[in-house]
Amino acid sequence: MREADFPSFLEFARREGWSCDTAELRAFAGANPDGCLVADEDGEPVGFVMAYRHLRSAWIGNLLVAPRTRGHGLGGHLLGVLIERLDAVVPTVYLNAAPVARELYGRFGFQELCPVARMRLATSIGDVVPERGGASFPGLMSLDAECWGDCRREMLTTMLSARWVVHDVQSGSYLALGVVEDRVAIGPFLLGHSAPEPAVRLLRRALGISRGLVGEGAVVADVPVACAASMAAVQELGGEQISETLCMVRGEQVGVDFSRIASFASLGSKG
Repeated sequence: MREADFPSFLEFARREGWSCDTAELRAFAGANPDGCLVADEDGEPVGFVMAYRHLRSAWIGNLLVAPRTRGHGLGGHLLGVLIERLDAVVPTVYLNAAPVARELYGRFGFQELCPVARMRLATSIGDVVPERGGASFPGLMSLDAECWGDCRREMLTTMLSARWVVHDVQSGSYLALGVVEDRVAIGPFLLGHSAPEPAVRLLRRALGISRGLVGEGAVVADVPVACAASMAAVQELGGEQISETLCMVRGEQVGVDFSRIASFASLGSKG
């Protein structure tokens, strides 16, 4: 995948209603250029798949083929090529599967791990937008490694450079938020302990900050259903579920602590 391919992918993604931007594609391509694949037909991109590698795991995201090419095995071919490359370098591979793709992923050995609810909330009048800064980054990264059982420092450093982070000192919880197209994406959002009170405090603050970023636009978070504290907090603050994916895993399984992962770091693509 080259940067010249980005506009074609973003056009395909918008037709599907996906939230993705150039910054995310650059992050994928920068972290794992051999894992960002494009299928061409007569010089025109017709299929995409991407992977983001961490220290001991990887995430597959953005598997997408042009509507006119569907049903002929192109998606499965791209996925197979990518999995073969990932199997050579990491023992564990994750992805978030849309309902229509679960059977395909199952054929490649992916197993169900946890449903993920995409929740939409409304902004509210409240906190001003904080300054960006790295003071909270070490604590957030340490908590992320504790919850995921992996070091995801490169991805988090890239993402957090363009996001705002708020910290609940009382509980040791962290929430990051950033603008993706016309909405605010919540994540990574991690809880120091699995109780709803810090989740409510941080989310309430995030909704106030979001008003200064997107006005009355939407706030979106991908929440693992197994994180009861986050689900309860989102519902308390008026959130509604707009879709659901399924987090799936292939290979060596690690004890992921979904009870404290209040929202994934990105919307569907990098975990």
